[in-house]
Amino acid sequence: MGFLSIKKVEYIGDKYYFQSPTFDDGVSIIEGPNGTGKSTFFNLIYYGLGGRVEEFDPTSPEVHIEVVNDSNNLIRLVIEIDSELFTLSRRLRDNTITVIKAMQEVDGVAAELQADTYPIFRREETKTFSDWLLEKLSIPVVDIFQGGKQFKLNFTDLARLIYHNQSPDPHGIYKPADAASFVSDSLEIRRAIFQILIGKTLMELYAAIGLQKNAERDFLAAKSVHQEYEDIVNHLLRASGINEISNVKALNERIEELETQVASLLISRKAFSRGQLGSAQAQLALDAELRQARELEVQRRTIDEHREQLTDEAGRLVDVERALEADIQRINKVIYAHGQLNLFSRDTCPYCLNDVLRTPGHCVCGQAVEEQDYQRFFYSPAEYFEILKGKTKALETLRLAIRGVREEHAHWNEERDRVLRDISAKRKRIEEAGASPDRVEKAMEELDEKLLESREKLAKCQEAFRLESKLGSLLKRQNDKKTLLDRTKLEVQRLDGESKIELQNQIGEFDRVYNDFMTSVVADCRSAAIDRQTYLPIINNGQYREHSAKVPKRFLYYLGLLQLALLSDIPFPRLLLVDTPETAGIDFEGLVKMLRQIEALENPSSKPFQILFSTGVGKYPPEFASKVVLKLSKEDRLLIPRDKQAS
Repeated sequence: MGFLSIKKVEYIGDKYYFQSPTFDDGVSIIEGPNGTGKSTFFNLIYYGLGGRVEEFDPTSPEVHIEVVNDSNNLIRLVIEIDSELFTLSRRLRDNTITVIKAMQEVDGVAAELQADTYPIFRREETKTFSDWLLEKLSIPVVDIFQGGKQFKLNFTDLARLIYHNQSPDPHGIYKPADAASFVSDSLEIRRAIFQILIGKTLMELYAAIGLQKNAERDFLAAKSVHQEYEDIVNHLLRASGINEISNVKALNERIEELETQVASLLISRKAFSRGQLGSAQAQLALDAELRQARELEVQRRTIDEHREQLTDEAGRLVDVERALEADIQRINKVIYAHGQLNLFSRDTCPYCLNDVLRTPGHCVCGQAVEEQDYQRFFYSPAEYFEILKGKTKALETLRLAIRGVREEHAHWNEERDRVLRDISAKRKRIEEAGASPDRVEKAMEELDEKLLESREKLAKCQEAFRLESKLGSLLKRQNDKKTLLDRTKLEVQRLDGESKIELQNQIGEFDRVYNDFMTSVVADCRSAAIDRQTYLPIINNGQYREHSAKVPKRFLYYLGLLQLALLSDIPFPRLLLVDTPETAGIDFEGLVKMLRQIEALENPSSKPFQILFSTGVGKYPPEFASKVVLKLSKEDRLLIPRDKQAS
């Protein structure tokens, strides 16, 4: 799996700056007394990797004065991922990170510089910096489903077992979440972080679960659309007089029969009125006049049909227009009411408007509800504005449609008047030719009625065919989604079985490594393992309560994960960031024993790894002195003032 290392750290501001040396693989120590910037060093790294650092937020109760009061400040990291160098730049109080791929020479020619900017926080389907980083580390972006919500695990979530921050309570093991809540710090989330970092199959399982959830959502959506469309089709067919529901094959056969019938009626019309009505020349002229009169009459009926359809359509559009206008008025009232009363909260009493501590899965009144259905009635102001925008756009489009229908109706009125004038003129000429207008008109009407009836049936069948074809395509889409859902379920079942075996093997190996570390460092530790449910350490079967083991218990847990990554191919990126663990309370002898476990790491395949470690002055094994790459003091703090640089 991917290997991540930090090569260089820079802070650039108008008032302060910092530039680290280049860090090699292996162990690099940052040495200095308290208050010289060791924690700031790791905060710069974590912030540059997309994390949230409370001290860099001006609204926090405790802030880093130099950083918060500086201007035009940014953090720049040079990182290496599997032998590829990248430069990351993030400005303070900015939620984007620019990734620049280091230039490499190809045949003596410098390659073109490649730069991309990614957001830190997820907005819809945009690719985030975390997505980019996890992709480079060959770790899929995993969807987590909890409490009716879906969210994705970011790199900063996994970093809770990579970044050993300075914690007043080492018993917690995990670094606190950036945005702590009952969801982000739940047992399920912490279990997922551990499982993804130690198991390839477990990582694939979480990815498969995400695909299954998405497939289930898509299937339910396709099923709902098919059902709603089927109801609409049945209603339209009944409204058009088609009481029997036929499939597309039966409808196609009926359409062919009606088309043949219409063609036959048209031939009959051409042979209409072949009786003796005068001389041959007069008969030919009369036949022509009769034929033209019949054609005009058909045109009139067709025009009347168009006009009737347009009238019905205009009526429906006007009804929809009124409904949309009413919706827009209601949404405007809701937005206005929220602006005055801040109503958009599902945890607000609808009577007294006070906040209510609502139990998840229950209404404000205490009644059990489906959380997804419950949330459907509440939108944020931004969502209401989006709804209002969509409704307004739809209203504009609808009004354009109404205008078009009215213009088309006026056009057909003009056409009808023209045809009526032509019919009147034709009838007058037929009468002058000595034909019986009443007889001719009656025969023509009988034939036209049959033709009109056949055409109406044909049009209804063609419309039913179109609706049934669309319904069939929606059913196929539903079946395809169901097939995909079934496949994802089978894949989840397969991976679940494999992952359980892998998890037990990995936990057993972790127990071996962790027990070896702990018993080597803590004299009165007889056994050390992790709980199978929480994955948290259990010392001496849970009976050990001594204060002296709390620092090694956390540090060696992180070191155990690194050891597993050196022994097997797991997603853990073989990077540890360790910020001054002795501040949580450990004697010098115990600290030295603990740090010497780094030298005891087994690395049969000589895999590269990196540990960036900060500690107090001289608080490390003597043989680690050569690994000190950065020394801080009260006089030489991490952040250097610009005026000192100038002097």
